[in-house]
Amino acid sequence: MHTSEDAEKIAALYALYEQTMFYDARQILHDDFLAEDAVHEAFLRLIARRDKLGDPNSASVHSYVKKTLRSAAIDLYRKNLRERENCCDLEDFEIAEEGSEDLPTDALSLLGELPAKYAAVIRCRAVHGLSVHETAAVLQISEACVRKRCERARHMLQSKLDTNHPARKELTK
Repeated sequence: MHTSEDAEKIAALYALYEQTMFYDARQILHDDFLAEDAVHEAFLRLIARRDKLGDPNSASVHSYVKKTLRSAAIDLYRKNLRERENCCDLEDFEIAEEGSEDLPTDALSLLGELPAKYAAVIRCRAVHGLSVHETAAVLQISEACVRKRCERARHMLQSKLDTNHPARKELTK
């Protein structure tokens, strides 16, 4: 149950630490928007554990706030790293050695050969530049489904490039 004392404690924490938390998160994430998200996530964690917090000015609370922020920032960094690894960019499908007129220079020319649900994900991610979250919202599917379809589409495109052009199996990454 929230009390006015809890609200005052969280307000004091915010007033004392918000700017330094943002700075620390920015040092870890190298992105202002992600740093804001990390600070937000850290405060959500602090609110959930508000009963364990003592005086906002104490060294132990200061240390706990820094550890909570660091953990939130690292979790966010890892989440974004996984999304980038699962990201489908058409650059992933460009052929290493270009120059032959009969070879496609990228996977865009092969999108029509993919099943519609996979082509839609590639178009959203690679052509329109949408994030996994935005693609999921547009296609009304889960983020996990977006990542899986991206992975499957990548394999299908790789297979089509290998099948259509056996002499040029290497893809740039």
